[in-house]
Amino acid sequence: MKFIKHIFRKVPYKVCLLALTIMFALEVPVHGLKMTKMPETMQNKVREPRERAISLKLPLLQPAFHWTFMSREDFLSGKLLLRIIRNSQSSEIVIFENGKFADGWEAMPLPPPPDRGEIYFGFISTHRYLTAPGDRLELELTVKKDLPGIGAMQTGILPAGKYTAEGTYSVLIDEYDTRMLEAELAKEGKQSADETEVLLNNMRSMYEYKAFLESWANQWSLKITSQKGWLPAEKANALKAMRENLDRRTEFPAAYTDSVVINGNPSRRYLWCWIAIPVVALFIVIFLRRTLAKR
Repeated sequence: MKFIKHIFRKVPYKVCLLALTIMFALEVPVHGLKMTKMPETMQNKVREPRERAISLKLPLLQPAFHWTFMSREDFLSGKLLLRIIRNSQSSEIVIFENGKFADGWEAMPLPPPPDRGEIYFGFISTHRYLTAPGDRLELELTVKKDLPGIGAMQTGILPAGKYTAEGTYSVLIDEYDTRMLEAELAKEGKQSADETEVLLNNMRSMYEYKAFLESWANQWSLKITSQKGWLPAEKANALKAMRENLDRRTEFPAAYTDSVVINGNPSRRYLWCWIAIPVVALFIVIFLRRTLAKR
């Protein structure tokens, strides 16, 4: 967590501004959980399986980006299972069960402050698994009791039960291209060459040889209990207005209608989300850099 804070504090304001500029210029709505596959030009060209770490978020329907569950103990009392299916062969990966994570798995860091729940709905592995562009994915979550949670703009409950989803990778990354960030840091001129290299190496370690799983054909509906989340009312209203404006101006590109997310999904007009993982990374920087600077 310390090195993540280091990254966010070191990234200059102009880099954060660049992320917003890219997002608005592309008229991309920020619905990180309804993510389609990246365009083929963004996809990894290596077709054979390679070992990559995994980053995934539960396919919850309502949250725009963040969600946390209020009780870590209750959440982990269930079971989360991922299947990677390739050439009719299935590999099962248990992420957590019986109150604890499997070796090599952990939850993504919680957005501060700590009153925003006890466990984030995203998970990352330190262990690497064989992944390939043609893989089919299945996700199973067993929830033993109703799970209250909170997001930036809503609160709600994931009811007890068994949830399943099918999908594919959003994107597979091997070598992470940091040239754009390096150029912006050079223009800023506020860091030494050694500091810049440390930052770039940390960014590469966060994204290189990763498989991102956010492209699901079906999503799991929360029972929303309030339209108030952890954001103050003024910020929540501003974010809501921005999202509604972007949604009105955004049309789904016809070129990408082959995505598994789109087939049979009634929310298809919201699915063209972020153009590439680097943009996602920079947008996250904006939120966390400003938040952590106050701590």
